[in-house]
This record gives sequence, structure tokens and C-alpha cells, in this order.
Amino acid sequence: MAFTVEDFRDLLEILRQRPEWRAELLGALLGDEFLSLPQQVRELIEAQKRTEAEIAALSAEVRALAQAHRRLEEQFASYREETDRRFAELAAEVRALAEAQRRTEEEFARYRAYAEERFNRLEQAIQELAEAQRRTEEEFARYRQQTDARLDRLERGQQRLEVAFERLQKEVRNLSNTIGMTVEDEAEDMVGWVLKKRGYVIHKSVQSALINGEVDVILRATDPNGQDVTVVVEVKHRLGTKDVYRWAQRVQSRNYQRRLQESGYTPPYLPYVFAMRFDEPTVEVVRAVGIGLVNHRGEQVEGTLLVSGRATR
Repeated sequence: MAFTVEDFRDLLEILRQRPEWRAELLGALLGDEFLSLPQQVRELIEAQKRTEAEIAALSAEVRALAQAHRRLEEQFASYREETDRRFAELAAEVRALAEAQRRTEEEFARYRAYAEERFNRLEQAIQELAEAQRRTEEEFARYRQQTDARLDRLERGQQRLEVAFERLQKEVRNLSNTIGMTVEDEAEDMVGWVLKKRGYVIHKSVQSALINGEVDVILRATDPNGQDVTVVVEVKHRLGTKDVYRWAQRVQSRNYQRRLQESGYTPPYLPYVFAMRFDEPTVEVVRAVGIGLVNHRGEQVEGTLLVSGRATR
């Protein structure tokens, strides 16, 4: 039976109406491998899409890497420029240090030569000093021997002088006692005579009354008004202004008055001073403080200070 064109058209129509038959026919005609081509194409398309996506991602990464590389190159260029600048500065500093080192070495060499010269001079000076010290020690030894001998002679002379000085001291003490009693006698006589001329009645006088470490003359008397007074007299060979102030302060002191009263001499106290020598300023001070002043010629300043016995200190 022949297969006509009309039969082929009918077959195509039937295949259009029955897709499953069309698939079976294609399978029979082309085989299973051809039928799987559409699926493979779809898979290839999907793989292509994934590949394109991966390529796009890779392209982005490449662009990012390129950007990073560009920045790195810029940073490297900047770092290289900075490094070159710093190396240039360091090189300049190294050259400066090298120059300074050279100058230091030259200066050290000069100083070393100078120090060596000074050390040589010092060594020579030390040797000279050692020699001088040796001569000094020898001379000192000789001088010490001479000095010891002289000291021995001086000690023997001093012993003789001490013996003579002791004899002289004894003679001076004897002479001082004689002169002191003579001055006290004159003081007692002159003060008593002055007071009698002024109308005082002298009852009793005492010499060498030791009050506060000083030798005084004390007279018990009655003044023209009938008041009993104790006349205290300090004896001075040479009277100065400081002596006057000290005597005025002492006679008005509580301790001095207490000692007078303990010795039986009651207030009021009329202070006088008997002096062999004094000057005009001293006389003015005596007059200012009110103490009486008497010498071998008589009364030079009338005593006006009458101490009641109530001490000021």
C-alpha cells in the first residue's frame, strides 16, 4: 500500500490533535537522545545564566580588586614618596651626624693631646711636691727638735715665773688690802664729815660690809628732821657713768634691800658714792639719778635720792 501525500497530511493533522503520538513518533524517528535535547538546552540556558551571574559577580570582584589595586598603587606611591622624603631627611641627618662625629673626633684628639700634656705637667709637679714634702719633713723634724728644746727651756722658765708670780700676787693682795682699807677709811671720814656739816647725826659706821659682792661703807644717822636713815656708800677708785647706773639700780633692787635688812640695816636708804677720779659727764649722771658724790675734797653732788625700802624690782 503506497503512502500518499494526502496520507501524510492526515498524519500531520492527527499528530497535531494527539501530541502524545507526536512525541512517540519523534522518539521513534529521532531516538531518546534527540528528545532530551530540549531539556539539555534548558539546562544549558540555566547554566549559562548561572555562569553569567558568576561572571558578573567575578567582574564586580575584579573591578573591586582593580579599584583596590588602584588605591594600593596610590597609597604605595604616596608611601614611596614619603619614604623617599624620610630617607632623604635621614640621609641628611646621617651626613650631619657624620660631620659632627668627625668634629668630635678631631676635638677629642686635640683634648687628648692637651690632657696628656697636662698629665705630664701634673706628674712633674707631683714629683716636685713630693721632693718638697720630703725636704719639709726633714726641716720639720729639725725644727721639732729645736722647738722641743726651746719648749723645755720655756717650761723651766715658766715654772720660775709661776713661783715669782705667786710671790707677786701675795704682795699685791697685801698692798690692795692696805690701799682698800685706806680708801674706805677716807670714804667713811669724808661722808661722815659731809653729813655732819648738813646737820646729820652719825650714830654708827661700818666698813667692809659685804653687800651683793661689793665692799661698802654703811652709816646709821639721823637727818636734820629727826628721821633715822641708813647711808650706803660705794667706794670706787675710778667712777664711770655705767658704775653710777649700776649702783642706782642695785640700791633700789629688792634683793639688795633684803640683804641690807637681813643684816640689820633698815630703810630708808640714802645712797652715796666715794670716788677718787671721775669726769664731768659722770658728775651729770650722778646728779640726774640723785646719788650723792663725795671725793677727798668733799661733797661734789648732794644726795637727793632717798630709797624708801619698797623695791621697784
